[in-house]
Amino acid sequence: MLLVCPQCHSGLQVPDGTTALVRCPACQTVFAPTASVAAGDEEPPRSAKRRLPPAADASPRRQDTRPTTPPPARHRDIDPIAEDDDRPLKRKKRRVEADRSLTAEEKAAKRAAFRRAAGGATLICVAFACFILSMLFIIVYFFHSAFAEPSPGWIVAAGFFGVFHWLLSAVGLGLCVSGPPSPGHWGYSIAAIVVVAIHSFLVMALMIQGSEFAVVNDNSGEPLSWGYIPTRLNATMFFLTSVVYPDEQGITPRGRMTLSMITGAVEMLRAVLILMVLSGLARAALDDELAQRCTRAAGVVSIGPALISLLIFAFVTTVVETHAGMNLFTRILLDTVQMGVYAILIGVIFPALMAARDVVDACNEPYQSLAPQL
Repeated sequence: MLLVCPQCHSGLQVPDGTTALVRCPACQTVFAPTASVAAGDEEPPRSAKRRLPPAADASPRRQDTRPTTPPPARHRDIDPIAEDDDRPLKRKKRRVEADRSLTAEEKAAKRAAFRRAAGGATLICVAFACFILSMLFIIVYFFHSAFAEPSPGWIVAAGFFGVFHWLLSAVGLGLCVSGPPSPGHWGYSIAAIVVVAIHSFLVMALMIQGSEFAVVNDNSGEPLSWGYIPTRLNATMFFLTSVVYPDEQGITPRGRMTLSMITGAVEMLRAVLILMVLSGLARAALDDELAQRCTRAAGVVSIGPALISLLIFAFVTTVVETHAGMNLFTRILLDTVQMGVYAILIGVIFPALMAARDVVDACNEPYQSLAPQL
């Protein structure tokens, strides 16, 4: 039986009835007898005949012209990116290539800037942890007050950790400002430094004045100075009640609260700006996802006071409209609600703590978002 190669149209003789695959001796193409061109049906084109190699080249060393399978598609998250690969992340590649063009001194300066930023983010992370500890001490104080006369020592301990919170966050912010620049870095940094200075001045004014709302009063009936230090965000819970139910049945604090409320609003803005500075550091390390997390944490911080104000307003409205008065039950309920207020503050700061921790890792090992994720 005569078969004709479908590739080079060479003829080859095989036994009749052959169904196995055959190999063309001229071009080494493997084909089935059913794929053979019928002898005499088609004259091989002259161009094909001219392209036939000499018989001496029909050796195992000749180039294999058999069809090859296409290369598998590369996975963008697993396979490394070649230098000439024109795929997404081109913008990031250009930024990394720009870093490669830096001199040795410039690269050393940039590494030092990232190290300073990592140290500053570490201090801010510890400062947020101190804030959470101070809120836990205040929660213990209100839990104790629901059953007996609480000890002011819980508030002193909360103020002690509050001092660490303010100092560490201020020093950490200074180190972060000296970190690598990114879009919006200087704007947020300058605004954060100004707000931190204003907040420190307001807290000192509250402690010197000593007549505004505080967490606890000492034995003399005057507000305990340590109660001003942990946070003034708790004063924001009386935004609505001071307008709708001013000094109603002793539920809302009596006396002046304006300076405390302003200090609480500045404290909220302070935390937001610090998180935006951390977002800029994450963007400098080319971790856009972490930068967005820092921005979302800043949004949570700004929402916290509104939730606290609504919670206290709902409680005061229930007590006033039902004419329940301030009996033992409502006092225990008020202490429970205030514990919930400080628990909300913990929940507000916790995402900021986790974001600051991740910024530390990003500054210690920048540009890791461009590495293949296995």
